Amino acid sequence: MKVGAYIMKKVKKFIYTVLVLLTVTIIVTDTFQVPVQAAKTVSAKKIEHFRKCPNIKKKGNYKVVCKCKTNMIRFTAPKNGTYTFTFYNFRNLNKKLSDNGDYGHVMLQKMDKQGFYFWQAKTNGGKWFSLHMASKKVYNKYFRGKKVTKDSYLCSRYAKVKLRKGETLYIDSDWTTSKYQYTMKIK
Repeated sequence: MKVGAYIMKKVKKFIYTVLVLLTVTIIVTDTFQVPVQAAKTVSAKKIEHFRKCPNIKKKGNYKVVCKCKTNMIRFTAPKNGTYTFTFYNFRNLNKKLSDNGDYGHVMLQKMDKQGFYFWQAKTNGGKWFSLHMASKKVYNKYFRGKKVTKDSYLCSRYAKVKLRKGETLYIDSDWTTSKYQYTMKIK
């Protein structure tokens, strides 16, 4: 009888210890959780309306929605520095078309008195102004496993650009379908 009471006492102590540890774990993990920042949605404009295209002025995540084949947005640097633009998650919004032709490019441009000129940036595979992109499905089917060069089609690309405060970088995207979206992260 004394052995059974001794075992029950040990089991109760073990259960109590586990409950205390679980409670402490929940409290500690809850206090250190960082709220997830949702991507802001930006509607790109036709390239002919470049003066009216959305102007992004802060770093962060942006979901860019494009309603025609060739679109443009712009980024104005809030301060001097090197900015990293990451483009990913390209997808066709036109449900009637298949995903087999989902590819295009993002071009980085600046403007001077004569007009637009292409701006080369450090990217996957070297320096280039045209970042060739493909949907994940197209990338996996046609381009996966090939050597990455500056003009490879990738499903995620970055571009590092040095900008002065107030300087504007125009981001021109062209896709094989008329309605598409992508995600852009600016660091």
